[in-house]
Amino acid sequence: LQPAIRIVQSGYMTVASRVGASKSFSYRWGYGQVPAGSVRATETITYVQLHGRVVWLTDVLAPNVPKCSGPSCAPPPRVAPIELFVTKAAAFAGLITGPHDAVACFEQKPFTAVPYRAGGPWWSAVGDFRPKATRGNQTIVTVTYSWADGQHVAEIDSIDNAKRLFVASSFHVARGAQAGEVAFGFSQRDTALPFAPYAPFVTRCK
Repeated sequence: LQPAIRIVQSGYMTVASRVGASKSFSYRWGYGQVPAGSVRATETITYVQLHGRVVWLTDVLAPNVPKCSGPSCAPPPRVAPIELFVTKAAAFAGLITGPHDAVACFEQKPFTAVPYRAGGPWWSAVGDFRPKATRGNQTIVTVTYSWADGQHVAEIDSIDNAKRLFVASSFHVARGAQAGEVAFGFSQRDTALPFAPYAPFVTRCK
């Protein structure tokens, strides 16, 4: 069992933040549309596990600000990265504004306000599984299921046959019946870490 896994995922989260005399931030997951004032983000999820269960996890949301040069380009929005820190007992979120990607202080959040939970296994087998296929040194697993809102999801997972570990996944989400439930896709890459990193030190915002 690997002590820690790092997942880099893009296309799933959006973020918005304000840094200055007054700080604010928001994030949203699982939607194809980008809310006004937000930008798409790349997630770096790191989860530490023991006996098959997640002890704690962090989710760093780095904004994907489009690059543009020339006199006709508007300056890109200033969006600070956000870090989520989740244990079995509590969940926190804070802006990354300090040196070395540090969060000055965290706000406690309800579990309903974060996309992932600790305390249980990360992976679970749910859905309609297609026959497995082999592609080079990888096993390809395709599974379909529906989200809580009814949107249909087709997930394709790649497993390294030598390491017996997930290495990549892609998700294709179909359009839903309700307004705003647009079709979209996202992808992730998985890397096993040789050791578990230290958990963030939580200083609560005043």
